[in-house]
Formats: sequence, C-alpha cells, structure tokens
Amino acid sequence: MASELLYFNGVNGSRGTYGRQPITADQLSALIRGEDPKPENLDPDPEQLQELQRRATQVRTGNFGVKEGVSERDLAQTGWGVIFAAGPQSAPIREALSELLAWRKAQAGERYRECSGALGYRPNESKADFLRRQGAATSGPVDPDKFPYYLLLVGSPEEIPFRFQYQIDVQYAVGRIHFETLDEYARYARSVVASERGEVKLPRKAVFFGVRNRDDAATTRAADELVVPLSQEIRKNPRADEWAIETIIGDAAKKDRLRRLLGGEETPALLFTASHGVEFDHGDVHQVPHQGAILCQDWPGPRLWRGPIPQEFYLAGDDLDSRARLLGTVAFCFACFGAGTPRNDDFPHQKGIQSAIAPHAFISRLPQQMLGHPNGGALAVIGHVERAWTFSFSDARGGRQIETFSSAMRRMMLDGAPVGWALEFFNNRYAELASVLTEDLENAHWGGSVDPFELSTKWTEHNDSRSYVVIGDPAVRLPLADVGAAPPPAERVTIPVVTAPKPAPTPVAPATPVTPATPVAPAVPSVPGIPGLGTQPAMPTGMTDESGASFGLFGSGEKKEGEKGAVSEVVQKLTASIQEFAERIGETLKRTIEDASHLEVETYVADDLTTVNYRSGDFNGAQLRAVTRMSLDGDTQVMVPRREGQIDEELWAIHLSMVQQAQANRAEMIRTIANAAAGLLGALK
Repeated sequence: MASELLYFNGVNGSRGTYGRQPITADQLSALIRGEDPKPENLDPDPEQLQELQRRATQVRTGNFGVKEGVSERDLAQTGWGVIFAAGPQSAPIREALSELLAWRKAQAGERYRECSGALGYRPNESKADFLRRQGAATSGPVDPDKFPYYLLLVGSPEEIPFRFQYQIDVQYAVGRIHFETLDEYARYARSVVASERGEVKLPRKAVFFGVRNRDDAATTRAADELVVPLSQEIRKNPRADEWAIETIIGDAAKKDRLRRLLGGEETPALLFTASHGVEFDHGDVHQVPHQGAILCQDWPGPRLWRGPIPQEFYLAGDDLDSRARLLGTVAFCFACFGAGTPRNDDFPHQKGIQSAIAPHAFISRLPQQMLGHPNGGALAVIGHVERAWTFSFSDARGGRQIETFSSAMRRMMLDGAPVGWALEFFNNRYAELASVLTEDLENAHWGGSVDPFELSTKWTEHNDSRSYVVIGDPAVRLPLADVGAAPPPAERVTIPVVTAPKPAPTPVAPATPVTPATPVAPAVPSVPGIPGLGTQPAMPTGMTDESGASFGLFGSGEKKEGEKGAVSEVVQKLTASIQEFAERIGETLKRTIEDASHLEVETYVADDLTTVNYRSGDFNGAQLRAVTRMSLDGDTQVMVPRREGQIDEELWAIHLSMVQQAQANRAEMIRTIANAAAGLLGALK
C-alpha cells in the first residue's frame, strides 16, 4: 500500500497537465513528517490543536455547536454577527451592506453584533486572541449571549486570512463575502433580504452535476463514488418525495448545460457539482479571474489533450450570462480552488518551505459573480480552498464515505436549515481527523512507529475537510415554495437595479492662519506637528517679546541679552532645516526612481550555507539558478531553472514570489518617500 500512487484533483490550465503529479504514500508521508515530525507541523497554534481535540470529544458526546436550549434555526436565539477588517477602509463596505445588516439586526435583536473599526479583525490575530477581545469563550459550545453563533466575515483573505476562517469555523457557523465593487455588496445584501422576505419562492429542484472526463481517474471516481450515490441516497429519503432530483453525468455534463443550470432556464434551487477545478501557474494572467473554474466534460482528457486549457472547456465567473437569474440558489462545488486560493501552497514541502502559488490570497471569481449578479445573486456557494481530494468521499482502501456530504445536503434540502449549520458535519470531521493525526505526529516525533500509508491518507483527509468554506452569509437558507402551494412562476424573479451609496469625499480642513507673536515679528509659518507633543496652542494677539518666552521646542525659555524675536529666529532655522530635508528627500526619491527603472532578482541554491560567502553580496560558493530583469518600460528578461530536463517548478515558484515581493517593496518605498515629500513641501507653502 505504501508504494501505491495517490492522485490529486486539479488540472493546470497554463500547461494542460495535472496540477500535481501523483506520488506514492511513502513519498507523501516523508514530506508530512519532515525532518522532525511533530503536531506543530499540522497547526503551529497549540490552542487551536487543543480546540480541535475538544471538538472531537464533543462530537462523540453530542455536545457541540450552540449551548443547550438554543435553536440553530432562530437568529433571535443564536445571534448573528459581522466581522470586518479593522480600520476605516471597511466603512464604505458597511454602508453598502446596510440593508442586510439592518435586516439581521431586526432578526437577532440584542444578540446582533458588529465588529468593525477597532473591534474588527486585526492583522495576524488568532481566533483565540480575537474572541478574547470580544469577551467570548475561546472553546466549547457557543453562548450567544457573549458572541453570536452565525458569523459573516467581510473582506479578502489578505485582510482576514483563510487560516482565521478555518480556526473560528471549528466553534462557530462562519461564512465570508468579498467583492470587487461596492455595488456587488449592495446587490448581495438585497438578494438575501428579498429571498427571506418571500419575494422569491423556488420549486424544490436539485441537480447533481458530475463530470467524468476520459482517461481521468479523479473525475471518474468523483462521478461514480460521490455524485451518483449521493443523489441516490437523498432521492430514497421519504422526505425527498416533494423534490425533483436530476443527475447529470459524463457526456451530458458539458459547459453549455452547466450555463443553463447557472442562471438559465434549468437553474435549480440547489446545485451540486463535482469536477476538476482549473488552476494556473503563478503569474499567469488567467489565474486570478479563472482559478477554481469548473472544468467540464468538454475537456477531452489528459491523453487526448496537450497544451493550455482554453476557456471553452471550463466555466468561469465571466461566463455567466448578463441575463442570468440566480436569485435564491445555493450551490455546492466540489473542485480544486472552487472557493479560493491561498498565497502559499498548503501542500507539505521538505524542510517546511511553503512555495508561493499566487501573488495574493483571493476568493474565486465564479462564486463572487454568482453572489453579486446584477439580476439578483445566489445566496451561498460552498466550495473548497486549495486542492480538493478524492479522500473526501472515499477512504484509503476504496470504501465510500459520503455521509458527511449526505448529512449536509439533507439538512439544507429537507430540514430547511441555514447553510452554516449544515456545514457543521464537515467541521466535525475536520476535528476528528485532526485529533487522530495529532496523536500520530506526536508518536512519530518521539520515535514511535507510524504507518506511512495511514499517515498520508489521514493528512489528506484532514486538509480536505478543513478547507470546505461557505462563500456567503452562513445564516441563509433555501427560499423554497411551500409544499402543496401553487407552483412558482416559470421564470425566476429578479431584483431591481441596486447601486451602493457613493462614499462621501473626505472633507479637507481649511488652513488656519497663525497669529504673529508681535506686531513687528514675521508671521510664523505652518510647521508639521511632532508626534507626542500634541497641538501647539496659538499665541495670543498682542503678546510682547518678554512674555513670548519659548519652552521646550523653542529653546530654554530664558531671553538672553540682545536676543530679538527668539521664536521667529528658531522657526526660521527650523523652516530652513525642513527645506534642506525636503531637498534631500527629493534627491533620494530621484535616485530611488532611477534605481526602480531596473529591477533584478537572482535566486541562488546551495547544499551548505556555511560554505557560501553571502555577506559580501557575491554569493561565492552558491549556484545561480534563476534570474529576472525588468525595466520600467516593461521589457523583461528571465532565466528559468531546469532540473532533469524539466522546469524546476518549486524553485521557480519561490523565485517568482521574491520578484513580486521586490516589486511591492520598491513601489511602497517610492510611495512612502513621495508622501513624505508632499507633506513637507506642503508645510512650506
């Protein structure tokens, strides 16, 4: 078993090959164990590891989620909260979401909570640190009187990291939204409120869409071992008699058909898809707009197709029709990167090095476009961050394990439960797997025997279950027509045109003239404030030289013999100093811009750093493996590393991440110096 090949989901659209080549269980186990296997390799936060173990215990005892006596269906009991990134930048987004926030506040009452400004999420904050600031417990069943059970994160995964979402989702029901425009936030808010007010009632229709590409083991298994049995299991439930359940498999699962299911005439209330997600190389122009797109049956498979994957093979966010009618739909997309992409690869690497796989973490555009559609959006998309695995539905020895999926789908479809509560089954599985895997890594750390195949499969199952997330408000539920009621109109309703309020321009305070110290003294020019000194009071009109003694900033306060206009003299000197400093800043800015016109990044490798003379900057003793040279006009030269006749992708990914970091650092340096120069020159006007 240890020599059996493990296959990964995901097809690289840049090259037309699999995103990651299969490896043996022994090889994966060696990567997971590293040089020193320990639980910290799984999660460096000891509090989070303890919380996962507690959650696993609670699952076995049935004591998890909200505290006893609280109904997860009633927001007045569970509460509802929204978490923005700390700082003023979230204020316009909050305004755009005002319709949703007012609606949730009316539903949750005193258990409504907003975390914004200083109370918002702070950079690099852990779940435990954040909850302590809010006065909430960091483990155990949720007490809505202290902090709400349903939590909506608002912001990109750069502002509020995926890691924080994984952590807090263990204890709470969590969703996230992030859009490119304020109008999309406003549209999503209107879509949720319209759906919950009863403005849309959907027929009880569910579609299970399974791609089965030729010569492709991953999609064949997903179709045969997940999509078909999942639809069959739900269909045979007596409570599903009122549902129209359709299964679309193999040759029927093409892009044109999927477009009809996503806003077209066949759009269901609930859509489940299983396919490869398309991924792209770091730096590919298609990565941000198309990563996580659904690769359909149109792809001929790995043997018959060579080269980049064209868009006619996959459905991305910009493929949605402008006339699409998605209002009220909930989708579950089993695909690599279907929900989002982290900046760094979660796959283990030797010596604990993570390679950059994207310029920044981001939410996939397909769910963004589905939720923010101008005609009214889907309410939620459940998807996967990073790569999805066949271990989600099949254990290491080929046995089916679809109960996690089945339980979540039944809870949404047949119980009418909020999406975030339905996904608790995935959180339970994550906690159970993390608890077992922590013990295995601890045993390996102390020299115990650990079966490499078991370790490999447990690790993949753990990562897979952790990375299912809700894109959307976790409190939304399917807006279904009542059983026995008149059938809804054939054409789904839409929302009216929605635009977000335009942010008010920041008012500019008028300059306040400074009164001269004496009638004959020169006017005191405006001088930038000095941190820690506060605002300097203006001098009263008509003050004499003797009463105008300077304290602290302007000298000793003692008027020496022959001294005239001490304040003015010092201010003039200070002004001259500022002018001189501004000139130096200008020269520095000029040199920096000249330097920025040519950027060069070199990447060296060495087996032993002690033999490399890197302090002198010439790197004697190391091997130059990659070079990027860029000029300001866009001309670029690159030297790409090869290993055994193939591009060394891991080294190239590290090199590209350094290039992007160098570009960002240089741009930030220029911006900072320019702002400083503008401020100083403005002070001299």
